[in-house]
Amino acid sequence: MVIAAAFVLLGFGLGYWRYGSGTSGDLRQELARLMQDNQRLHAEAIHVERAQQITTVAQKDLTKDLSALQEENVRLKEDVAFYRSILEDGSGAAVIKLHSFKVNAGPRQGEYQYRLLLVQSGKHDKSVQGTLQLTVNGMKDDKPIAQQIMGERSAQRNGKVNFKYYQPVEGVFVLPPQIVPQSIEARFYQSGSTEPKLTQTVALTN
Repeated sequence: MVIAAAFVLLGFGLGYWRYGSGTSGDLRQELARLMQDNQRLHAEAIHVERAQQITTVAQKDLTKDLSALQEENVRLKEDVAFYRSILEDGSGAAVIKLHSFKVNAGPRQGEYQYRLLLVQSGKHDKSVQGTLQLTVNGMKDDKPIAQQIMGERSAQRNGKVNFKYYQPVEGVFVLPPQIVPQSIEARFYQSGSTEPKLTQTVALTN
């Protein structure tokens, strides 16, 4: 736009010089030419501005596409790691693993969404049976508290699992407002055992 304005000013300067050495007819012709140039430059400026807007939109779209591709790449890597963990050492002894454990805050106050994935690698000649226990650790009235949300002491979720290859466990829990959560602990007990086979803790934010 600045360049266009400069051209217009230059044109009017030339017209003024010609008026000083010519006739009124010359001035009219020069004015008409300058108005045409002004319209042309204005149209070009609009074209450049629209091109810049299109470029900005395209860049934003490319950024979104790149972000989506990166997220998909992460998911694919997680899937590859998951299947490898199942198939590795197929001739060896069976090994039970907590492949992943994720907890995200939900849309409501005190709401959390959890997802775990239990995996058995090695031999799969026997099913894995047991109980998954989830316990939230935090503070209530300035005192430590442990609230079980899954397991034998939970009225809603007994945590029973039975699988040969893998078993996802997911759900939602809501904590009362007087509890300040700090972490959630997952423990897996095989049938007949009083000691946890697997344990993992994830930090929580209120």
